[in-house]
Amino acid sequence: MPERPPITSNELATLWMTYQQKTMLFRMLDYFIEKAEEEQAKKIMADLRGEVQAVIQKIAQILKEEGAAIPVGFTEQDVVPDDPALFANGLDIMFVRLMKSLAWGCTLCT
Repeated sequence: MPERPPITSNELATLWMTYQQKTMLFRMLDYFIEKAEEEQAKKIMADLRGEVQAVIQKIAQILKEEGAAIPVGFTEQDVVPDDPALFANGLDIMFVRLMKSLAWGCTLCT
């Protein structure tokens, strides 16, 4: 099998941006799951959280294989789960629906 050419700077930038976006979404889902009042909503968000985590790991793997630095992204320190809920019940699921329709069009996310 022929050796694959290294990724371009444009591809690297896209991976970095996507990594940042997905880690932010991952942390938002952590918060939404913590504050959700309905079990079905928690399950939907937990399932999406698992999908997002897989994308984050895939991007990190690609960057590692390329010898590129892995961005810090958003971490647990960026979320304060003990704070009171910032949003009304139901906004979390509306947000998840919007994110799925917007973000899941990319090839890395499927």
